[in-house]
Parts: sequence; C-alpha cells; structure tokens
Amino acid sequence: MIKKYALLFLTLPLLVQAQTIEFESTQVAPLGDYSGATDFAGLGEYEIFLDTETGILDKPIILVDGFDPGDTRTIPGLYSLLDFTGSGGDQNLADLVRAEGFDVVILNFPSYFRLSDNTLLNIDDATDTNADMVIDELDYPGSTLVNGGADFIERNAMLLIDLINTLNTDKVGEEELVIIGPSMGGLISRYALNFMENASENHETRLWISFDSPHLGANVPLGFQHQFNFLGFGLGEDLNIVELQGVVNGLLKSPAARQLLIDHFETHLLAGEDALFDDTKLLPEPHPYRTTFETHINGLTTTGFPENTRNVAIINGSGIGTPYKSIANTDVTPGFSALAIQDLALPDVPPLSDVNADININLTPATADGAQLISKVNVSGFFIFPITLIDVEVDAQAPTFTDGVDAASGGLFDLGGFTSGLGGDPLIDSFLTALQLDKFSFIPSVSGMALSSSPQGESNWYHTIDLGDPGSTGDTLNETPFVNWYMPDDNENHVQLTEQNVAFALSEIMPETLSNSDFVNIASIKIERNPIEDDLTILSNKVIDDATISVIDLTGKSVFLLRQTLEKRTSLPLHLDSGMYILNIETKNNYNYRTKVIVK
Repeated sequence: MIKKYALLFLTLPLLVQAQTIEFESTQVAPLGDYSGATDFAGLGEYEIFLDTETGILDKPIILVDGFDPGDTRTIPGLYSLLDFTGSGGDQNLADLVRAEGFDVVILNFPSYFRLSDNTLLNIDDATDTNADMVIDELDYPGSTLVNGGADFIERNAMLLIDLINTLNTDKVGEEELVIIGPSMGGLISRYALNFMENASENHETRLWISFDSPHLGANVPLGFQHQFNFLGFGLGEDLNIVELQGVVNGLLKSPAARQLLIDHFETHLLAGEDALFDDTKLLPEPHPYRTTFETHINGLTTTGFPENTRNVAIINGSGIGTPYKSIANTDVTPGFSALAIQDLALPDVPPLSDVNADININLTPATADGAQLISKVNVSGFFIFPITLIDVEVDAQAPTFTDGVDAASGGLFDLGGFTSGLGGDPLIDSFLTALQLDKFSFIPSVSGMALSSSPQGESNWYHTIDLGDPGSTGDTLNETPFVNWYMPDDNENHVQLTEQNVAFALSEIMPETLSNSDFVNIASIKIERNPIEDDLTILSNKVIDDATISVIDLTGKSVFLLRQTLEKRTSLPLHLDSGMYILNIETKNNYNYRTKVIVK
C-alpha cells in the first residue's frame, strides 16, 4: 500500500512542496524470540525536504523518530523539534543544513491497524464505523492496533532499511547518507545499519549520529512505575484511576519500553498479579524483551555497532557527573524523596466515609543503604472505627557495584510527558502538586556514550567518564564505540538542541572543506587550529594578494569582513561568541575557499 498526499499545513519555514509518503516494509523483522510477538511488515511514512540551493535530492540526511507512543509528534512536529535558540536568536537545524545544500528526510512511525486480511491502515485514514466517537479496533473487527512509535525496534528498523535503499536509488550523484538517530531512533538506526552490514548490503552511509540514545538502556524510576500501575489497577474497581491505565498499557507495557528499560515493573510483579510486587525481588531487573533485544542488536556485527560508518555521539547528560536538580534546586541523590502526600482525601466508598491516602515515592537507594522504601500507598476509611483498605509498601535495593540509577547524570525526561492531560482527578492533581521532581534521569550518560560494562557485567551509572580527546585511549571502563562526541557539563532535557551541540553536529555533517575545487590550483589553505578561541590563524603555501576574508554565522549574518593580503601565516583577531561559523576567502580572480570554523 503506497500513498502520497500533499502536506496541508505549511506553518514551518521552508516546507513548501514537501509530501508525505506512506510505505510498508519489504522485509519482515524476525520477532519469534519475543513471547507474544507476531511477525508482519510495518507501516512508515516520510517526507523529503529538499535543500534551498538546488532543490535536487543529492545529499540526504535522514532523521529517525524515537519513542513516541500514540504518534503525538507527526512529521511537522519532528521538524519543529530541530528548533534551538542560539546567539543569533531562534534557529532550526534542518533549515541550516538545507541552506548548505543538504536534503532533510524525516522518518515517522504512525499508529495503524493491521486488519483481518493482514493489510495495514494508517489510523489517520480510519473511520469511526460504529459511530461511538472513538476510532479503535471495534471499528474494524479482527484488527490489531499497532502503536508504531512504541513498536518493536526491529520492525521499525526494517522500514528504515527500505528508506535507505530508496534514497540511495533516487538520489542524484554519489554523496553518501547521513543518519541522525535521536533517542530510540538511535537504536532503530543502529539496528538497521548493523542488519545491512550483516547481510553485506551497502547502506552508503558515511556518518551516523547517535543523539542521546539508550545503548545500555533507558530509565524510568521504579517507584514511579509502581505507582502508575498500582493507582491504575491496584486500588480496586471503585478507586482505580482509569486515566493512568492508558499510561501503563500504552507506554510502560509497550514493546519498545520493554526493550529499553533497565528496570521494568512487570518483572517485579507477583506471579498471577497485575499490581502487587514480589517483596523478594529487590534488585533491578529488565523485562525479558530487553535481554532478547540486546542479543539481536549485538549479534549482527563484531562490535554491535555499525562498522562501515563514522560513528559519533551527542548526549544530553552531564559528561562530568554533575547531579541534576530537584524543583527546589537541590542536588538529586540516591533515595531522594520525590513525593510525600499525607491524608489525601479520596471519594467515599460506602459504607466507608472519610477515605484518605498516604502516598510516597523515593528514588532507588545507594548501595550502602541496602533495601529502602521506593513506593508506598496506604488508603484508609472510617466505619464505626478506622479501617485500612490498602497498605502497600515496595522496597528496592541497588547492586553492589553501583548506586541506584535514578539519580545518575543523564538526559532528563520531563514528568509532564507522563502526566499531560491527566489533570482533573483529585488524586492526580494532588500527586502533581506534591512532586519534588519535575524531571528524572532518562538516558544515563554512561548509556548514551555506550561505555563498556563493568567487570560485573553490568553498567556503573556513576563511573567517571574520562575519554580524553577523540582517538585517545581512556581507562578500561571508558571504551566507547564512538570516534567523536559532545557531552555537556550540566544535565539537559532529553534530545534538547543547543547552540553547542548543533555546532558539533554541523561540524560532522558538513565536509571539512566547502570550497570551489578550482581553488586548489591557486593555493593550499589550512586553518592552524580548529576549534579556535579568539584568534583565527590561516596557513597558505602561497601569498594571496588582495583577498576578501569574511566570516558568516549560522543565520547568514556577516560578523567579520576584511580585505588584505594573505601571507603564509596570517592571524586574525575575531572575538566571536561560541558556535559554528563559515569562513569565506575570495581571491581577486573570484576563486572561493569555504570551510567551517568552531569557536569555543
């Protein structure tokens, strides 16, 4: 099923003439190792945003969507996620690379129905056939609703493989691809490239950028997982918070979440129970899907990573171990009290009156503290005398080799992503008001950099990252598959673009020299040091008379202009803000040399 339809909303800059192209994968991912999984082709959609110089598909950059239950972002939303604020004001990474001659291709994984005849139907094309005001499986008897943005990573990777092959067939010229994988998109693209290399297929990809991707797993604090599940399913029919059931079923129980999470609440449940934890299971334990996925992705290449590409990483977690902050701006540490509610009034449950609850959530503890409380729900009421309806306490313990992952440095997930739209229920409103955290460590820095495991076979989430300069050898726990990287000093929001990490990405995407090839017949030009601080030193094998030297920032604004003779060594004081710039040198005979310069 192939469909093309015009993009109706042209609210983003430079999106004119883009089309959404829907397609099914030609290969079926092998999912037989996953209990309950069914093998079938997936459904994807992409748009091509051609460069603003030639308008020809010749330098494709693929952006792969990540974890997105319910397909809330859509392709225009993904384009807008490339916005960032720099010294030049509001900018967009896609706009910047398109202005430099690159084409941006955005791959999205929509929600869709797998119908009874095994055909696929995008939910955007579905109709409310039973007129119950909800589009769901009841409208298509015998169908299965597939949440593409939270589906199996392998199935979505097959879609990316098809897109890679399509672009390599359709592009003009021999320019190889650039693939950017934010969040789970980094794992989808890693699996796809590994799969193609294992099959000896040429993916024609020169650069793979992993952007805050969970190569060693992602984290949602177990205390929060327990609370969402218990409040949704464990309070009893009269008290269950139905709104939370969608969070659990659509997000935490999704195939992707089971593949990603370091510690998953389902592994802690008592046998046969939907909400009660087994109090003997204190240590972190992933879902079996995660173990299977690691076997799949690591079994395709020798290293478990693409080996015919240049692999670089951008993470949003601190690279120097800086703790993240609470709402009160205090350091978040293992065992931190994220929520403490006392005597919360609940609806009466006849014949009980004065029903109230005590609720606590703590982050997983430090190793030295042993087993500690991470979640508590106590509900009581009054009937002649006080009666306890629910009294549940859950403890957890950190491994011997690392403190609990919840307080580790990492790319931060906004709790609003879980609770958005849940307001209105008194319990949820009180829950949100009492929270001492508005974010948690979602992609630990160690995971984003894919640092090698500790001797115990697990990851020390607090290990000091000391990789040195790219290409150097760190200590044995600091071996990474990436040849270059950007790590901020402070923890940032997950997949947040900043002027600094955008400059890094551009320095990797754009070829080292952007000059007219004829310039090499005039002289050989080099920058003595790049990145620079205050002075730019230009080296030339010949004296170039009457050269025009200009520096342009990422908005296209000229920030430096000078006309002078270039000696064999010429130093120019620039004093520019940190970021990326384009250096232009034009001779009096109209030969041009262009290269990028990064200012620290």
